[in-house]
Amino acid sequence: MKRIRCYFGFTITELILAIAISSILILTMGVVMVDTQRGWMDSYAKVHGGAVTDAAVAKTAFDKVVRKASRSLYLFDADDDITVYYYDNWLTSTNPDRSARFYRSIDNPSEMYLQHSDIETGEVLAEILLATNVADLEFKPNSGGLEMKLALDDGHEETTVITTALLHNE
Repeated sequence: MKRIRCYFGFTITELILAIAISSILILTMGVVMVDTQRGWMDSYAKVHGGAVTDAAVAKTAFDKVVRKASRSLYLFDADDDITVYYYDNWLTSTNPDRSARFYRSIDNPSEMYLQHSDIETGEVLAEILLATNVADLEFKPNSGGLEMKLALDDGHEETTVITTALLHNE
């Protein structure tokens, strides 16, 4: 009597082939995940990096101060230095009683500052560092308002902001 042999399982060739195909698929998925993570980190660094954040802070400060400044009183000390005059309290003040000076530091030209002062006493009320890594800063009048062009370069990224704020008060 003959016996019929039935073998259940896989041959070594089938196992090696299955492992090779699985390894290729896993490596491909790993490469895709690493590239996606790297791209996301680069995008995040550009949006939340130093130059972009500094540019947004400087733009916001410039817009807020200039919008409440007097339309007829501002002084250009240089291309990168402007003083605007505004009312501390527009309900009670009849004349501008405060000044705000946007300027590039003489000691460190890569820094931009905002200095608030009392006009009567000349006292400096606040001095705020708005941006570092300033490559270029320029102010000029622009049809009823003031324009600021600020270029920042921190070595990793460059950004340029051009903003115009209208002078509202007389």
